[in-house]
Amino acid sequence: MSHSAQSLSQVLADVIVRYGYQDGIDAARAVEDWPAVAGPAIAKVTDQVWLKDGVLNVKLNSAAWRHQLQFQREAWRDRMNEHLGRVVVDEVAFR
Repeated sequence: MSHSAQSLSQVLADVIVRYGYQDGIDAARAVEDWPAVAGPAIAKVTDQVWLKDGVLNVKLNSAAWRHQLQFQREAWRDRMNEHLGRVVVDEVAFR
């Protein structure tokens, strides 16, 4: 009988994929990592972030920032997906 040794990280990765937890983990990472991805100036005017149905919703407390960032939605989507290492965010909505 042959047993192949797997690292704990590989076993956990397999369990996460097998039981479908990856989407939830990625959604949590997108929300949690928004301040790091956005940078300090935008993080400072961010009130709330949530991911629903592939849309990363970012509630801002500054109309000026919201207006400016609306024009860069695709770039923010791409930046977040690159940060996460796979496509998680289909769209970013600044509110």
